[in-house]
This record gives sequence, C-alpha cells and structure tokens, in this order.
Amino acid sequence: MELRSILEKIVKEKKALLHYNVATYEQFKAGVEAVKETKIPLIIGVSEGERNYLGINYIEDLVDEAKEKGINIFLNADHCKSIESAKEAIDYRFDSVLFDGSDLNFKENILRTKIIVNYRNKKSKNTLIEGEIGYLTGHSDIESIIELKEEYFTDPDIAEEFVNKTKVDLLAISVGNIHGIPEKIRFKGREYKKAILDFERIEEINKKVKIPLVLHGGSGLNKKDFLLAIKSGISIIHINTEFRVIWKKELAQSLKNKTNVPYKILDKVVEKIKKRIIYYQKLFWIKK
Repeated sequence: MELRSILEKIVKEKKALLHYNVATYEQFKAGVEAVKETKIPLIIGVSEGERNYLGINYIEDLVDEAKEKGINIFLNADHCKSIESAKEAIDYRFDSVLFDGSDLNFKENILRTKIIVNYRNKKSKNTLIEGEIGYLTGHSDIESIIELKEEYFTDPDIAEEFVNKTKVDLLAISVGNIHGIPEKIRFKGREYKKAILDFERIEEINKKVKIPLVLHGGSGLNKKDFLLAIKSGISIIHINTEFRVIWKKELAQSLKNKTNVPYKILDKVVEKIKKRIIYYQKLFWIKK
C-alpha cells in the first residue's frame, strides 16, 4: 500500500501516523517489530546527518526488504536543506521527502520547493513532497531554555499561497511546537514547562490548504496535546528526541550487565524503544 493512500484514509478518519527517526539498526529494528505487532503503519525518518551516518542505500534497502515481507513502514528524507539532498532521496525512491526551506525568505522557499516538486514529477510520482512554512526553533536534544516567538508561527493565508504555488503533498507547520525537549520555554514574557500548541491555528490552516498537515517536534507533548492536534487536522506527528533519550538511557543501563554479547545488550534497547513506539502508534491510530 502506498503512503498517499494511507494518508487519504487517515485524513478522513481523523487519525495520525507516527514519524520516528532512526540512526542505528537497533532503532530501525524496533520500528519494524512494533509494526509487526500492531499492524499500524509507521514512517521511518532519516535526516541528512542520519542518512550520511547510515548510508542512504543501506537504509533504503532495509525498508525495501521490510516492505517485501508485507511490513507497512515508509521512508522519509527528513529536513533536506539542499536541493541536491532532496533530489538524491527522490532518486532512491523514498516514500516522502521534506524540503525544509524554513530558513529562506518566502519567495525563495517557493522557488526551491517547486524545483523539488517538478523533479519528483519527472522521476518518481509515488514520492510525496513535504514543504515547510513557519519556523521551528530548538534542536533534537535537551536544552535549558528555548525562546519561542509568535513570528515563528505559520500564517494560514501564507500557508495556502505556498501550497497553491508549489503543489506540495504535505505541509509542515509551526503552531507552538519546537524541536527537542527544553527544561523551559519562554514565550511572550512567560515561562512554560512544555510547548503550548495553537489548536485554532491548526484548524484554520487545515481548512485552507486541504492537504495532510505534519507536526514536527512532538517530544515533550502530552496525550491531550496529541489528541487535540489530530482532531484539529494533524495527520503525521514527528517524535525524535524522546526516543533518543530512551535509546541512550537503556543502552547505558544494559552496558552494566556482565555479558559482552552485543545482541544481548542491544535487544533490551530495541524492546524498550519498541514499547514506546507501540504506545504512540495506538494513541494516534485508534479512535478515542
């Protein structure tokens, strides 16, 4: 089944897919094992850095092999900052590619995103192209304080214009979400312990653009946040930092064991991550 078809279905049913980044085989294996158990599709994300580390052909082969076995996982080239890296992922027939032009001015973002869409049209019609409007602050790590500004938020009218002019398939938006898990978020002179999402803005954008919306920066949000975001129109939710924290903590704990057998150490890491993936898969997929 193609990612496009699955997204068409979940938009109608007000569900969402988990997008989960990987940088090691163990993280990938955890995702595969979760899908085997839940039968719920999962998007595997690899950023430019993760693709460089794993090898783009390696991760693409792993995903293809899983698909041949009937496992519903999909591969996304996350946060492509250059036209070249986006084109490379299209050439490898990734299921989706995010061209992140959020650092560019609006006109340049449209221009470069259109180049990617046009290239996809010539090369691989099944690859979905995701654009990004608005700015997500933060990094995929633990920080002390993150400054959030209202000017970072996605303007619904600008989002509509962007989608109409670029013809992207998916849209990443900024509605108070951030990358990473900060100890505090400073916004409008006040400090918060977690991101405060603008659900009304999500609804307004959803009404205007008519394509699946993507929420990056899901780490640190709670169950209520996720369910309201999905109800408001979010179809894909990215969670990365939280899983990296689990990976590091569980690996550190497993390394205390006396065994020197790698798979006996790493299997416990896989199991811990798998359980958390399943939690989010069911939360996003099963109607409440």
